[in-house]
Order: sequence, then structure tokens, then C-alpha cells
Amino acid sequence: MPTYSLSAGLFIFDSHSKPTGDPIEALERTATAGFQETELMAEGEAWDEVTQGDLGRLKSALEHSGLFPHTLHAPMSGIDLASGIEEIRRHGIDEMTKSMRILAELGGRTVIVHPSGRPGPDEDAYSWENIGAAAERAHASVSELVKVAETTGIRMALENLPMTGLPCRPVVSMQELRALIAGFPAEQVGLCLDTGHARICGLDPAEQARIAGERLVALHIQDVDGERDCHWVPGRGVIDWAALGQALTDIDFDGAWTMEALSLEADVSAQEVATACAALRERWASSGMA
Repeated sequence: MPTYSLSAGLFIFDSHSKPTGDPIEALERTATAGFQETELMAEGEAWDEVTQGDLGRLKSALEHSGLFPHTLHAPMSGIDLASGIEEIRRHGIDEMTKSMRILAELGGRTVIVHPSGRPGPDEDAYSWENIGAAAERAHASVSELVKVAETTGIRMALENLPMTGLPCRPVVSMQELRALIAGFPAEQVGLCLDTGHARICGLDPAEQARIAGERLVALHIQDVDGERDCHWVPGRGVIDWAALGQALTDIDFDGAWTMEALSLEADVSAQEVATACAALRERWASSGMA
């Protein structure tokens, strides 16, 4: 039976995708929704405050809630491991290092990493002519972080990202991501499949799972309308969940099924989304999903 996890991002991001929530409260609400595992979200001022120095408050909250921090989503805002501006790339490496050390202290296993960001105003926009060089810079960044993974015992999972608003982007598919990490030890570097991101890039999530194969160590379960990064509860959108479940069975996936549904619509509360995720978990479990 799959291990289900709920992303704390549900209680961190508001309907405008701003990280305004409190990470301690997010843990309490995740546990109240009936989940025993979570993906921590390293975004927002409140996260920065609670992880400054001693992690005592966060450790106590995890212990009190009974939650296991299976994964931690590293920062995304202002992060670009593929940046052509060295200062930006190095900042990304520093933030990934910090996240890996935090999760190691909290007893987790896997940090979710975005291999690229969105070029800033001082950088060239992505084009088919320059994404190869961007992928090489992402590879160089991950290569440095492998050393951190070795010393902390934390594994990175590189996530497939959407091309929303971009003409193209480096390492979008599992084929490209597998090629990127081919030379890195599986113990330190794996892949995270975001089902919604795959679908809005015109890719089949089930096929992408099969391509990721034994390097797939993390999932972001969310549904979409086929065009937007909706982060809906599975079943509302266009993804074939039965096909994905079969693919995950076929590759013997044993990581957490992390539900990354968010309340990005003003008329749907985070608690309603959490309740729907918990109900879906029970339906999938009773139907023998995966």
C-alpha cells in the first residue's frame, strides 16, 4: 500500500501563491487532516524565522503532531541552479545546502530541488539556442551538491518543471532529467515526478514514471486542466490516475505519494482541500490503487 504524504505548502501558500502561512501551524493542520507524513515547504518569512539557528520549535512541532518529514521542498523564490549569473547560481547552491542540512537534523530523507528557475531581467530569456548551456550549469550545481548529500545523508530529487509562460526550458522531461543525473550516485540523486507539470508540458505522467524508473524517489500528486498548473485534488482534471498507479506498480515505486494540491482559488479553503485529499487517500487505498 502506498505511503501518503500531504504537502505543507497547502497551508503555506495563499490564493495568490504567496507564502504567507506559518510552518508550525501547517504541521498541526496536516496532522488534523489525518496524515502521518508531510513535505515541509521552505518558503516564506515564517520559515526563515523558525529555521534560524536552533530548530527546536520545528522539532517540537513535528513530535507533537506525530508527523514524519518524508521530504522537504527546497526554496524556489529567487533560486536558479541553471542561472548564467554566477552570483545567482551560487545563492541557489547555498540555499539547497541549507535545506539539506535542515532536513538531516529533522530526520528526513529527501529534498525536492528545482533544477532551473526563471531567468531574471538581467539574463537572456530561455531559447532553444541557450538551454543546453543552462542544463550544463544545472549539472554543475548538482555536482557540487552531491558532496553535501554524501555528508548529510540526504538525497536530492530533481523535479520536472512546467514551461508556463516560457518558450522552452532546460531539462523538462524525465528523459532529460535522467540524462542529467546519469553520472550521479542513486543514493544521493533521484527524481521527483510532478504529475501536473508533466501533463501541461504535453507529456503522459504514467509514461514519464516508467522512464524515470528506479531513479524515481518522490512524487507530487496534483491534477490539472491540461493547460494551467492548477494543483487540484486528483480527479478534478484530466490526468489518468489508474494508468499512473499501474506505472508506479510496474516500476516498484516505494516513495511517498505526496499530495501537492493547493487552495489557489479564493472560494476553496485549504481545509476543504485537505479534507478532499484525505478522502481521496481512503478511496485509493480501498480500491487497491498501486
